[in-house]
Amino acid sequence: MEKIFVVGTGGLAREFTAFFSSQVEIVGFTSTNKEEYEKYNLPGIFFEGDINPSIVGTDQCVIAIGSPDDKEMIDKKFESKGFSFPNLIHASAVVGSNVEASRKGLIISPNCTVGSNVLFGDHVYLNFMVGVGHDCIFKGFNQVNPGVQVGGFSEIGSHVLLGTNSTIRQGLKVGSGATVGSGAVVLSGVRDGLTVLGNPARRLKLPISE
Repeated sequence: MEKIFVVGTGGLAREFTAFFSSQVEIVGFTSTNKEEYEKYNLPGIFFEGDINPSIVGTDQCVIAIGSPDDKEMIDKKFESKGFSFPNLIHASAVVGSNVEASRKGLIISPNCTVGSNVLFGDHVYLNFMVGVGHDCIFKGFNQVNPGVQVGGFSEIGSHVLLGTNSTIRQGLKVGSGATVGSGAVVLSGVRDGLTVLGNPARRLKLPISE
């Protein structure tokens, strides 16, 4: 059984542990919150300080952090220490033909369905019950929360967060750095860096400061 070291002790890390503990051996965790590790009685060892693969006992690392920007920061930090990032697909997921994953960090959680001819960049995390249509592209460092549905021929830019139960209509582009709120129904393209909410999804308008 493959040995995995997990970065993060929050909800995403705990979900990963529950979902994948029958497929991998989790040797331990690291995060900025040791109390969280202890509170939830997570398996393995909590590692602190300057760690490397020799210390934790494996070079295989999963980044279980929801923030797309934090994913990239952690990727650079831990890769420089000698860690690698496996692609992991839960046994219950259904994955079509000609699905291509980049060299690192794809996580496909339970009961996801991925159509054919889908391309995933680095560190794309599909949480449980996500549906991805055929011929989609995920540019990388994406967090796709539970229940998201992405229609075929869609393109998801880098560093995008898709909120729980949001829906992306087929053939659309969600620009890099965008956030799609929980439950949003996206019927037109989303420009880089925007946050959209609602049904139909509209740009979040921030209050004008006085």
